[in-house]
This record gives sequence, C-alpha cells and structure tokens, in this order.
Amino acid sequence: MAIESSQSKFSIEDERIKALHRYEILDTPPDGSFDKLTKLAAKLFDVPIVIISIVDKDRIWFKSKYGVDIEEVSREVGLCADVVLSDGLYTNKDTLMTLGGVDLKFYAALPLKTIDNFNLGAFCILDKEPRTFGPEQEAILCDLRDIVMDQIELKLASRLAAVQTNQILNTTAHDLKNPLTTIPVRADLIKLKKNDPELVDKMCEQIKTASLNMVRIIDELLLSGTAEAGKVQLLFIKLNLSSLVNNVILMNLPLAERKNQSLKFVAEDEVTLIGDEGKLSEVLDNLINNAIKYSPVNTSIEVRVKKLEDKVLIKVKDEGQGLTDDDKNKLYQRFTRLSAQPTGGENSTGLGLSIVRVLVEAHGGRIWAESDGHDKGSTFIVELPLQD
Repeated sequence: MAIESSQSKFSIEDERIKALHRYEILDTPPDGSFDKLTKLAAKLFDVPIVIISIVDKDRIWFKSKYGVDIEEVSREVGLCADVVLSDGLYTNKDTLMTLGGVDLKFYAALPLKTIDNFNLGAFCILDKEPRTFGPEQEAILCDLRDIVMDQIELKLASRLAAVQTNQILNTTAHDLKNPLTTIPVRADLIKLKKNDPELVDKMCEQIKTASLNMVRIIDELLLSGTAEAGKVQLLFIKLNLSSLVNNVILMNLPLAERKNQSLKFVAEDEVTLIGDEGKLSEVLDNLINNAIKYSPVNTSIEVRVKKLEDKVLIKVKDEGQGLTDDDKNKLYQRFTRLSAQPTGGENSTGLGLSIVRVLVEAHGGRIWAESDGHDKGSTFIVELPLQD
C-alpha cells in the first residue's frame, strides 16, 4: 500500500510540473502588476514580507516579492512546497524561519490554483512575530490570490491565441497553395492545346475542382470563426430530410466516382423536421465528403436516415481507415489532424468536424462516432430532434 501511495503522489506531482511548464511562467521578467499586489498586501496585512512564489521540481522561485531581495530558495527549506500540496489556507505560527537574513515566526499562504486544479505556487505573507489570522484576513488574501491567477490564466490564453492565429495562417497558406499553383499550369495547357477539346474539357474540370477546394477551405475558416464567436444564426424552415440528404449525396457523387467508390443512400422513412437547410447541408456535406476523402478506392459508403419516436438519426458509414482511441479523444478539436490520411491527395483544414458539432448542437442535436479501430471503418451518427 505504501508503494502505491508513493507512486500516486509522484504521478500527481509529475502532472503538476507539466502544468507549470505549460504556463511558461518560471524565470520570466518582473511583472509590475504582481509587484503592486505584493506591495498592497504588505500594507493591508502590515507585514514586512510578501511573496508570490512558483514551486518548481527542486526550487521555489519568487515571481514577485516585497521586503526581501533573494530570487529563490531550495524546495527542501521553503514552506511554499507544503502549500502546493494543500487545497486551502496554509499557516505556520510556531516554527522559526529565516529568509534573506530575516527571522520569521509567522507564515500564511494560499495556493495558486489553475482552472484545471493544479497548484503552481503560493501567495504568501510572512511576519517577524506570531499573529492570528482570521476569516476576514483569509478572504482578503483569497481575493489577492485570485487576481494573480486571473492574470496568469489571461497570459496563457493570450499566448495560446497567438499560437492558434499562426496556426490558422500556416494552415490556410498551405492548403490554398496547392490548388492555386495548379490553376496557372492548367490555364497554360489550355492555351497550348486549345485545338484539343477533350484535353481542354479535362483541364477546365481540374481548374473547377481546384477552385471548389479553395472555396471549401475559405468557407470552413469563415464558419469556424463564426462558431468560435458564438454567432451561429439559424433560419428554421420545414424540411424534407430525406430529400436534403439525397441532394447532398448527388453533389458528392462525382468525387466518389473518381475513386470508384459506391455511395448508397438508405431512407427508411420520409422524415420532415424543422431546421436550417444550409447549415444541415453543410453538416451532411462535411461528413459525406470526409467519408470519401479518407476511404480507399473500390470501397462502399452508406448514408442512412432512421426515424425514431421523437428524433431522427443520420448515419454515415465507411470502410476507411477507422478511428484510434487517440482520434476519438480529439475528434472535434479545431485544427486537429487525425491518424487517417486522405487517400486521393485531398486537402484538409482540420476544421470540418469542429464546425459540424457546433452546427448540430445549434439544432439541439448531438454527434458521435463509432469505430472498432484502425483500418476497420467508422460511422458518424447525427441525432436531431423532431419538432412540430
């Protein structure tokens, strides 16, 4: 039992250190906003020393400090190492401590807790004399600690937003470059081979396909931005779902035929529901297009509509590369590339499924995927409510 407990503590601490590194706060330059808070805390509590500490694997580094000049201490001698193991207020009124040549007899601190419940360090106050610390003082210290964590979380969010913006630019540039480079080449071939109608038709069709790919990429980016801003607006009308699904299948049929894939539609009932025709078409187009894109040649894709008592299920089943457990965990994340690769050199922004989920949920429905594993195909299921 002792061994299991030790291993568990090690695992928790290991995860905490990973979270700490994710925030990238260690050894960063002084922060004026934090320095103002430690100075304010010293005045509010009438103490000589206030510290905002970050507890690393083997040291305690001071992000901000008031009343002491040292930058860090060993984790073995610092009380902040005990604070990160606690969930609330930690006090020490009896033990004599020495910090920066100052003898201290009081210590109170609250852990710097992240939104996913990892303690990065502590907001602590220290005094030369023993003292009491009641609920009112704890509430003030809690407010100051929360301000610090709000700033830390904001800095992380800002950094991640910058990374995501760069990712958007890189993804867009990469995915648009391929179809763009093919258009001038085919246009030149048309000029050279204008007397060959069959070749001209073929080049025109390829230019059209490249243009449609670029339109799809741009549409996905625009839809993603709209969904991220929470501005998805639906125009509800009465729809014949079977007819809608059939139309989307017909639009994707040429793509399937190029890969010698069969695209089968099974509608058990004529289903009428209330929904946004354009947005539901986007959902179906994305799922069917993905099934074609990630399935090998000479395979079958089945789209089925099944009406239940108060809802309808749309199933898109393929014989493609399937989904791993890791794929299922990040299926609807933006700009995520799964283990499966397009089988015909098609492009992918990694946005489609994240958009699909937003649009399905906007209709009061839900989406999930089923797969027995790699190379065992997959089935995406959309559940939509039937309304009067």
